[in-house]
Amino acid sequence: MKIGVLGSGQLGQMMCLEALPLGYDFYCYSPDKESPSAKAGALATVASYESFSEIKEFLSKINVLSFEFENIPKTTLEYLETFSGQTPIFPPPKSLIIAQDRALEKSHFRKLGFRTASFFHLTKESAKFEIAIPYPWIIKTLRFGYDGKGQVKIGDAADYKVFLESAFVKGEEEYLIEEVISFQKEISIILTRFQNGEIVCYGAVENEHKNHILDLSIYPARIPTGLNLEAIEMASKLADSLDYVGTMGVEFFLKDNHLYLNEFAPRPHNTGHFTQDCQSLSQFSLHVSAITGNLPPTDVRPKPTLMKNILGNEFEESLSIARSLLKDDRYQLHLYGKKDAKIGRKMGHMNFKGSLEEVNPLFHDL
Repeated sequence: MKIGVLGSGQLGQMMCLEALPLGYDFYCYSPDKESPSAKAGALATVASYESFSEIKEFLSKINVLSFEFENIPKTTLEYLETFSGQTPIFPPPKSLIIAQDRALEKSHFRKLGFRTASFFHLTKESAKFEIAIPYPWIIKTLRFGYDGKGQVKIGDAADYKVFLESAFVKGEEEYLIEEVISFQKEISIILTRFQNGEIVCYGAVENEHKNHILDLSIYPARIPTGLNLEAIEMASKLADSLDYVGTMGVEFFLKDNHLYLNEFAPRPHNTGHFTQDCQSLSQFSLHVSAITGNLPPTDVRPKPTLMKNILGNEFEESLSIARSLLKDDRYQLHLYGKKDAKIGRKMGHMNFKGSLEEVNPLFHDL
């Protein structure tokens, strides 16, 4: 079996490290010449996501295609849909088309009956209309933003007026205006849906951010059992609606004992990295199993685990702290092999097999 993925970052790297020991060949495709996936042993094709001839050649080498990166041009995803009868593609490209367009994504959630933040699709034309969403807002680019990139907070009408002065330089720009929710917690659900429609889920993860970037994930989330079950049910309904196959991450805000569905990622997710050391099967193992046509495992029993992202900020100092913690076998370091340690760039993560109360305070300094 030859597995191919579009994208070649750390998620592909971690998929590759699960696939190779099982005897699967692993291929990656991206424009990046020095990628984490290639360093882990993936056979790399370096080419543009918009080169249909290169993509067609890539598909001829593999038995199944997946993704570790959702910001693929829409035209490429539509091109891939024409191959679905020849090369299995999991998840289906339509999942990525929905996930990468914030208006489509929120509209899909509403069609399923889920609670979301109020939103408005902003274009040069729709900017003429009155917007019935109370301030403050977050205005996000409609596509291709992540980790706080491509978004701005709007506190009042004056801020909005300033934003509009430079919003439509080309005239075709699109944005999503979104209500700011003063939430108590952010949680996520990591699930894997198999080709027979069965779903395996770990339960809710609690997430803390710094500067719009995930900092710490706590498993299990410190929420009531009923909310945990409700989040699992909502995420599962979303996966079914997309005819999804593979691992996905679904993010929620918790406010006043209600769950607001924020967004989903059609791939393994940063908040699921704890699963690599949760003393059960990892999200990457389940993804590989699902896309290659295996049946779900009979038992997944993760234990309490913490995950801390390691960014490029003061990277050498973080690395020194991480290595000192490795004297305790409950800590596991995962580095991605990225060449340049840039501020805000995810360079790796560290997992702790235990609860928040047990962790060394140095863990929070990573």
